[in-house]
Amino acid sequence: MEEKLQLIRRIAPDLTEEMIKRYRVLKTVRLLQPCGRRMVVLALGMTERTVRSEIERFSVQKLVQVSKTGMMVTEEGMEVLEGLEEIISVMTGLSDLEEKLAGLLGVKKVLIAQGDADVSERSRKEMGQLAMRLLLEKTNEKSCIAITGGTAMEDLVVAAPEMSKPMAKMIVPARGSIGRRMELQADTLAVQLAGKLQAEYRLLHLPDNLSETALEEMKKQPEILETIQEMDQANILLLGVGNALEMAEKRRLDPEVRLYLAEQDAVAEACGYYFNRSGEVLYRTRSIAIDFNEIGKMDEVIVVAGGDKKAESIFAVSQSIPSGVFVIDEGAALRMLHLLEAEA
Repeated sequence: MEEKLQLIRRIAPDLTEEMIKRYRVLKTVRLLQPCGRRMVVLALGMTERTVRSEIERFSVQKLVQVSKTGMMVTEEGMEVLEGLEEIISVMTGLSDLEEKLAGLLGVKKVLIAQGDADVSERSRKEMGQLAMRLLLEKTNEKSCIAITGGTAMEDLVVAAPEMSKPMAKMIVPARGSIGRRMELQADTLAVQLAGKLQAEYRLLHLPDNLSETALEEMKKQPEILETIQEMDQANILLLGVGNALEMAEKRRLDPEVRLYLAEQDAVAEACGYYFNRSGEVLYRTRSIAIDFNEIGKMDEVIVVAGGDKKAESIFAVSQSIPSGVFVIDEGAALRMLHLLEAEA
């Protein structure tokens, strides 16, 4: 395919660029729908005239439906997007970048969304859709799925379709739910995902850093014990990644712990574990959560995180999950490539 595309570029470079542009407009409508033209303009940085012209063309071709509530991609439009996805990935170079990065990181697979999630909501939504599509390929009615909290996991859950039959047996939080934003907590996302996948769920509403005595007492509670047992049966993990020092502050770790993490150059946090640049665990919060030492036994570990600013964090965590599939964006991918080349 790559050789044929090179020939097409040589004979008609303007057509390939036009094709990529139209694909991006149509895909952005799908990611943001229902939406207005202005939202697409802001997401892509194109002129309003260009976007209006493309939307009018798509409307005539019945690829996009325009109504008072906003623009929506039709079923025919979805077929076009799905049919062109592979060829566009090759044309834009993302396919090569995915393979190269997976090899350099030593992980099972890398999937890359266009753009940078630090500045583009569109990129975040695309990562969520890529991760959800992957999950639906891997899960079945016997699966037990553990999910962490955070914005990346929220985007994944939002991207989940409403299924008419069970797509998993059980959804559980990967750790005790914490934080001030209820909608981003693992408990909340587990309930929402279970509803969409027609699965059962369990809850684990516990704060970080309980005393050892309190933690042991809580583990004896029937509801919590049942959730822990289900967590131990999880065969698919949906994992978000955060910046170590930012997460330490959000989770109100003791000042001496935060100082220790800063002194040890902690760069990443995932599921209550804090990592340095080499992927070594520096600290683990005293909480009930998926054991990182056991995730290698799972059938699938899907890590979702993006943005230039999280590149170092994703790189650190990747060294502990060689069997993982990493769903990231161009911002994180290019920065990670730069970090890897600098170390070489």
